[in-house]
Amino acid sequence: MATYRQRGKKKLWDYRIFNEKSELIASGSGFKTKREAMNEATRIEQQKSLKMSLSGDVTLYDLWFEWFNLIIKPSDLADTTKNKYFTRGAIIKKLFGNQKVSKIKHSAYQRTLNEYAEKYTKNHVRRLNSDIRKAINFAKRDGVLLDDFTAGVVIAGKRYVKEVDDKYLHSIADYELLTGYLENHLKYSEGVIYYLLLVLFRTGLRVGEALALTWDDIDFDNLELKTYRRFSGDKGIFSPPKTKTSIRKIPISQKLSDILLQLKIEQENWLSELSIINHNNQLFYDFRYGIPSNSAINKSLKRLLSQLSIDSTLTATGARHTYGSYLLAKGVDIWVVSRLMGHKDITQLIETYGHVLSEVINKEHEVVRDLIT
Repeated sequence: MATYRQRGKKKLWDYRIFNEKSELIASGSGFKTKREAMNEATRIEQQKSLKMSLSGDVTLYDLWFEWFNLIIKPSDLADTTKNKYFTRGAIIKKLFGNQKVSKIKHSAYQRTLNEYAEKYTKNHVRRLNSDIRKAINFAKRDGVLLDDFTAGVVIAGKRYVKEVDDKYLHSIADYELLTGYLENHLKYSEGVIYYLLLVLFRTGLRVGEALALTWDDIDFDNLELKTYRRFSGDKGIFSPPKTKTSIRKIPISQKLSDILLQLKIEQENWLSELSIINHNNQLFYDFRYGIPSNSAINKSLKRLLSQLSIDSTLTATGARHTYGSYLLAKGVDIWVVSRLMGHKDITQLIETYGHVLSEVINKEHEVVRDLIT
């Protein structure tokens, strides 16, 4: 445990850390505030705790669990993201059991990953390896001598067909048919889901980001909207953004702005007439059902695709990817598309829309050939 005291003319703070036998094991001084002293003492205690836990050749899972508890669990990541980390931790425990982290060799680790990759996607295997590598580096930064058996590992895995074939509409004609139909069949008295779907297809927002929108997030003068959090229609709660880059502003057309303004007017009239309060001032608040659930959104989209004879198993999430694909096909710079969609880099865009980019590149090559003729 740690104790703190203020000493000297400058009234600076120091800390002292004692073990279970009340023996002094660490100390520090010269901190301007007690909070600074406490933060440093906590860091030292965690460091010593980790070294002690590894001194007996801890298992890979136990090392991961220590990293998860100290780094991931107290972070501001969304609960859904933390749950994904926790799920991967269970996989680590299943794959490596009681294997001591100091005894795992690169070749054995590669073999285990290869076997796991036979049944799972490459992206999933990559995330699993990344978690393990972060846990190892976490321990190494605290002075623990470990070989990084993840270094140089080759990531394999199955190709998830849905990621390429069903994630978005491939035809620009289908995209324009769908959005055109939505624009001509908007009526607040019949529900908000068509409005929501149109916004998803025209902005590339994640479903949770769109559901979280309030009227204060729409800048009608500058034709843009801002997103900085998510909302679960099933749980009825707000949550932090998926990543820091998810906080962004997105341009909207004058046409979409006019549609949203009309929605605002109709919504206010209906809620006022029925004496219903939209407590969070959300765009997609239905006077009958409140905020729609994911299930209701996807069922509505499925019926719409069937009605328009569009052969696709697209879900609401696919609206976002259709938006990205459409912009790339129209020649919008990939870095601009990446920022609009809230990605930290272009890696995911390249993996998801590789064939679209190839078409764009081929067109640009033709332009270059014409220029140098």
